[in-house]
Amino acid sequence: MIVDTRRLFATLLPGLRVSAVCDVGSMNGADALAFSAAAPRASVYAFEPNPLNFALMAADRALHAGNIRIVPLAASDADGEADFFLVAADYAQRDARRGMSSLYARAGEWAPAEVVRVRTARLDTFLAQRCACDARLALWIDSEGKAYEVIAGASGVAGRVLLLHVEVESAPCIGAGQKLYPQVKALLARLGFTELATDQYPSQLQFNALFVRRQLPLHLRLRVAAQLCTARLRYLAAAAVRGARGRLRRTRAWSLRGA
Repeated sequence: MIVDTRRLFATLLPGLRVSAVCDVGSMNGADALAFSAAAPRASVYAFEPNPLNFALMAADRALHAGNIRIVPLAASDADGEADFFLVAADYAQRDARRGMSSLYARAGEWAPAEVVRVRTARLDTFLAQRCACDARLALWIDSEGKAYEVIAGASGVAGRVLLLHVEVESAPCIGAGQKLYPQVKALLARLGFTELATDQYPSQLQFNALFVRRQLPLHLRLRVAAQLCTARLRYLAAAAVRGARGRLRRTRAWSLRGA
């Protein structure tokens, strides 16, 4: 089912009574702030290994005011260090390339301009030291090709993760050895998750998928189902409006050509 997964993730946080959210690959903290606003009682951890992005986030008063915990780590499947490949970007602007640096070395026009060493951490190691053993967790993963490794590194706390949003790829467009959508989905199935929705057709090169824990209590399953239905109706309504506007523009263009 295709919906606005970003909006649905934030909408579900308070209903599932999530107590900690990990924003993996935060870039500028904007998503972390949205999650904090949606679930103000939850602890929000914004993971950003790019030192240039991290410096800007550390100086951002809005993030501090929102009680966002900024973490200079690359979430992965091992605790240690790794090379991190920086893509050239304009850090003074809202440049999407700020979020394209990765533990993979991209090729072609996105080849790294610089390589830095960063600390890596498993999410289960990180969270074990900071969250109660009964904490309800949600993961937002935008890790530029390393989604599988991030999830594998959270396997020790997977039973407490209720909601998981992940950016995935259908072809190796970031790193030659990267795990793709079918492998990520299979890993999540083994860890007890079911796919709720995507934001595009899975045939697209890159898209987002939203997963929920399979064995939720009945009242939470009903809540999730109701929110999913609302999200689908909202998506269809927005698509209808876009279609009507497109038809109107074409009609006007034909009228002008005929005038």
